[in-house]
Amino acid sequence: MLCVVGVILIAGGQAVRAAHPAAHDTDISLTGPAFLVAGLKFTIPAKWQPVPDSNPARVGQWLVPPLHGQGEAGELVVFFFGPGSGGSAKENTDAWIGTMSNPDGHPATSQVTSHQIGGYKISQVAIFGTYNQVIPLPGVPPRARPNFGLLGAVVENPQGTTYCNIFWRFTGPEPLVTATLPLFNKIIDSVKPQDK
Repeated sequence: MLCVVGVILIAGGQAVRAAHPAAHDTDISLTGPAFLVAGLKFTIPAKWQPVPDSNPARVGQWLVPPLHGQGEAGELVVFFFGPGSGGSAKENTDAWIGTMSNPDGHPATSQVTSHQIGGYKISQVAIFGTYNQVIPLPGVPPRARPNFGLLGAVVENPQGTTYCNIFWRFTGPEPLVTATLPLFNKIIDSVKPQDK
């Protein structure tokens, strides 16, 4: 079976799931459209707004509504680079960790975990601190975003001897990321083979 580029990511290990409990008023029900990518499907919350992107590696992107309708929205991006491309789970979690720092400028504390759902290995990282958002323009330095959170997940999708890894990255203000963590985990854990 070949990997087919489709639509978008999120993840969960037990330590990451318990790292930051959700706010009591956050809706963690998971109803919405199916997102298809590389022969797999995930469920994305209906209230999350899809954002078009011309980057072919960004197969899905959504704005996550701010808490209580106020403040900054979060961003969920799903990346798929094709069969055998995009690097390993460890390479990607290390890269995500490298984008976050604590107030002293040192690497922020991170939690990396892995688990299996339906035969798919999922590796996840959760980091809170200053997000040094890389701007995709030559010569433009990263944009520092204090009090941010980053949840990253890699869903390993074996296709014969080749892996079609799917990479999920959720960033936003720390309170929003903290409150959305249970729903993020549910999205990742909704992984199923795409209907034939």
